[in-house]
Amino acid sequence: MEVIATAKGYFGAVREVGQKFDVPKGTEGSWFHPTGAEEADEPKQGHKPAKGRRHHSNDDNDEAI
Repeated sequence: MEVIATAKGYFGAVREVGQKFDVPKGTEGSWFHPTGAEEADEPKQGHKPAKGRRHHSNDDNDEAI
């Protein structure tokens, strides 16, 4: 998985801010984040559509009395 360093850190070598590098999938760190290149292929866990009534302009409740 490709990540980008948001702070200087060490992962096999010293990584500078903004440097992109690969880590095993699922690896987490406080000083780097996924680049998003591979995130687009993965489904988001726990993401649900918003609940609520959709507004339609032809609803009976929208007519003037």
